[in-house]
Amino acid sequence: MGSPEYKLSAVLAGHTSDVRAVLFPDPSLAVTASRDGTTRIWKRTSTSPPTYDPSESSHGAQFKTCLAYVPGSKEYPEGLIISSGQDALIERASPRQGDWFVSGSWDSSARVWQIGRWETDVELQGHSATVWAVLAYDRDTVITGCADKGIRIFDGRGKQKHGFDGKDVVRALAALPQGHPSGAHFASASNDGCIRLWTLKGDLVAELWGHEAFIYSLAVSSDGEIISAGEDRTVRVWRGQECVQVITLPAISVWAVAVGTNGDIITGSSDKIARIFSRDPSRQADPSVLAEFEQSLQSSAVPKQAMNNDLNMQDMPGPDFLTQKSGTKEGQNQIIKEDDGSATLYQWSMSQQTWIKIGTVVDSAGSSDKKEYNGRQYDYVFDIDIEDGKPPLKLPYNVTQNPYEAATKFLQDNELPMTYLDETSNFIIKNSQGATIGQSSQAPVGADPWGSENRYRPGEVPQSNYQPRIQPSAVAKQVLPQKQYLPIALGKSSAALGQITKRNAEYAGSDLALSPAQLETLSMVAQQLDQRKSGDAPNLSSESVESVLPSLITAATKWTPASNRLAALDLLRFLAAALKTWPATDSEDVVAAILNSRIFEPSQIQANSKLIMIAARLFSNLLYGSGKHLIEKHLSAIIEALKAPSNLAQTDSGVAVAYATFALNASVYLTSSKLDDDVAATWAFELLEQLVPFLASVPTVDHTAGSDPNAQTTEPAYRALVALGTILVGLKHSAVKEAGSAMDVGRVLDQLQERKYLEEPRFQGVVKQLRGVL
Repeated sequence: MGSPEYKLSAVLAGHTSDVRAVLFPDPSLAVTASRDGTTRIWKRTSTSPPTYDPSESSHGAQFKTCLAYVPGSKEYPEGLIISSGQDALIERASPRQGDWFVSGSWDSSARVWQIGRWETDVELQGHSATVWAVLAYDRDTVITGCADKGIRIFDGRGKQKHGFDGKDVVRALAALPQGHPSGAHFASASNDGCIRLWTLKGDLVAELWGHEAFIYSLAVSSDGEIISAGEDRTVRVWRGQECVQVITLPAISVWAVAVGTNGDIITGSSDKIARIFSRDPSRQADPSVLAEFEQSLQSSAVPKQAMNNDLNMQDMPGPDFLTQKSGTKEGQNQIIKEDDGSATLYQWSMSQQTWIKIGTVVDSAGSSDKKEYNGRQYDYVFDIDIEDGKPPLKLPYNVTQNPYEAATKFLQDNELPMTYLDETSNFIIKNSQGATIGQSSQAPVGADPWGSENRYRPGEVPQSNYQPRIQPSAVAKQVLPQKQYLPIALGKSSAALGQITKRNAEYAGSDLALSPAQLETLSMVAQQLDQRKSGDAPNLSSESVESVLPSLITAATKWTPASNRLAALDLLRFLAAALKTWPATDSEDVVAAILNSRIFEPSQIQANSKLIMIAARLFSNLLYGSGKHLIEKHLSAIIEALKAPSNLAQTDSGVAVAYATFALNASVYLTSSKLDDDVAATWAFELLEQLVPFLASVPTVDHTAGSDPNAQTTEPAYRALVALGTILVGLKHSAVKEAGSAMDVGRVLDQLQERKYLEEPRFQGVVKQLRGVL
């Protein structure tokens, strides 16, 4: 006899947007996090049936997408709940570990954090795209899964032990109990709808197929059952390699699932609701609540485009099928043509041996004029121009889809770089006019859910003035010379301030310390900076920092050891991109102070590469913001100082991006400012002397799992190439053209092609322009 089925236990309603993460650390306590920016703690107020009352533990400006629970300790007897969103997209903490947790991020890294110290202990490198999933497997093992399709296993010191192909974009990871019948150690879930079981050495033990779309979340019960949730609006329970129950929810997506210590499960979904399900009859909801849930499921609208079936009303069976034919597996779907001509979706329950109604199949309302693509009907089929002279690529989209996931699939299907993810998803939103189910196609223009607002809210019609830097339709077209400066402003300035406050205590009573009043001023400034979005125009008043800026520059350039300067320098980096006017007095000449701080000396470079990286970011942001006069004053000295880091950049991808971004912004400055032609040409020549060997030494592109991270990222080479192209195309001085020929730029372009960079369309467009100039 198998276990009884899960049935609804409790409904946790209160969020105003998708519930993206859930925890169930104790039967009396549930935790949910949402794209509405809130984290809620739900305390059980009755037991049979269970009811829960919420309290709001935090409310931020950005969406929350992940949660972790750290069990109680001497220092934190009630345990800790860790939530995250914009910066750490995937975050987990093992209930077996109470002293550290792991985060994954858009910056292609994962980090191990020490509880109490609240700073990075180990950075796990090697991925070339977003790290969607992390798993603290045991005290000495961390596992990461990535959008580059790789899975990596690290020891506690951050050394990679194994790296292997996860078969598709890895969305979730979960540890299996010791002695699992499959012999596997952990499970992964992917965009292809498959759950894969692996050993710690990377051996693939089994593949569990059943989901019909992306799988977003995995959980494992104490007896080894796997629970999965995904884009097909289902939660599936797996015993061994068999799906024993499918729970369908009245939502578009089920984003998260977790298992409680009592075996109950909690889900979070796109209908703004978290739900608890239990196998124990004493913990199941009242009949009226169960009936309401079943009714909401039966009355839910299932868009025709979301079905894998090619609907043909003439061929669909009628209601008699439901009594004459049995299903062959748990969760099998069947569409029935009702007597009134409508189409109804049913699902087979093995335990009940009956067909259960789970919705009515409807046309989606994005467009009255459906378009066909590859034999299926879509609300929109966009033309995306990738390269001159070639036909546009087709991007099919239905308003029932998550725009972000549609953009991801388009880029993957066409082997385009994920750097276009934000632009593509926002292109979809803008050009589908914000249409949602039940609305006409003339709805107001939709927002950018992953760009300026950083949130996606199904069923709402948000507003935005987002303008992407590079429209997908313009990829690989005429981009030279570059006209816009690029900021490097992602991150949390409040986190930097926390480190400054901590380090400042070491200098108490000295001239190097910041006063309590100055720290309070910086705290207010950090709050303002945290409200900004990457790409915002500089608009922060300099009056807010004038009194504290000299002391902050002192901390960033004179605190010892040099590693103590990191946070202060990072806060200056944020300010450089945000200040509407940078103070012009000598005491605030941050560039001179940094150049005189000796961090660019050969003996310091290897020991303080992060310090050099942040300094290069700061120089870049000064050009983006209001510090151009400082860069011009010291440009030759900056270029000279960056010679050594430009060499280090070949083995350090973080330094490489920072250096290439500075070179790009410097090239924009040289070609768009009203500089004397000879002066601009002199600086351009100095910059070219670094850019040409930089591009000549980049490694061959290798996106396979386990390869060197510097070979997996193409962003430094692209930014450096655009910088070089902007100089050669944008400056008309004859000496610059002669320099390009003398440095054999044409040979460098050939090398980029040999090293597989031109497999990306964006490189092709820039190289085509450069060859025309040369």
